[in-house]
Amino acid sequence: MLTYRTATEADFPVLAAMYARLNAYFYEMGYRLPHPENVGQVWLDSFRRTLGRFSQVFVAEMDGEVVGFMLCRVKRVPAHMGGVLVGELSDMWIVEKARRKGIGDKLSRLALDWLRGQGVHSVEIQVLRDNEASWKLYERMGFQLEFRVGRLLWEEYRE
Repeated sequence: MLTYRTATEADFPVLAAMYARLNAYFYEMGYRLPHPENVGQVWLDSFRRTLGRFSQVFVAEMDGEVVGFMLCRVKRVPAHMGGVLVGELSDMWIVEKARRKGIGDKLSRLALDWLRGQGVHSVEIQVLRDNEASWKLYERMGFQLEFRVGRLLWEEYRE
């Protein structure tokens, strides 16, 4: 049986471990930023003090076990970009045994509903270049490609 709820402090250890797996997946998919030590704790610390106000984490449980999460955030874009509040679907991970059950869709929609309730102008996502499954999920919801982000590592710079 699948259930969904907002995360609590008691969930943080399992969420930190799940985020560490998500972070490892980023590198498998071509992510090129440095890898911090204790990445799960660093991730938790990035939103802990704003939880419930400017960020929210939703979890999926299957038979009482947390099998997935979605982090969303609210931020204000600079005045020259309109100065509005923008939501962000930030991080999502679902353990392998729970995939292909609609959990990603449900977690994303819970986050979108929460962000709408916060009065955001729009919602943005970042999806790694080769993560077609995630992009297709968001495209079905109505997301449209707006930016392309590239990264230059100095050792690859051609002068």
